[in-house]
Amino acid sequence: MTEPVCPSYGVSGTSHFVSEDSREKSRTGQAWYVIVHCDACGHVYGVFPKHVFAETTLPRIVLPKSG
Repeated sequence: MTEPVCPSYGVSGTSHFVSEDSREKSRTGQAWYVIVHCDACGHVYGVFPKHVFAETTLPRIVLPKSG
């Protein structure tokens, strides 16, 4: 398998891939996304979602049928 090479700086290998959480946070303090970039030059390889909206586990209100 070949090693990935940074298109901007020319360094190779996955050891140069760095991920950072976004500065933007949800109400609960979770990062919204993760940025993957080259640690040598900053070339961005991708942005991936991190904050996932989950279905609430709170009890649901059930109203009786009228009539």
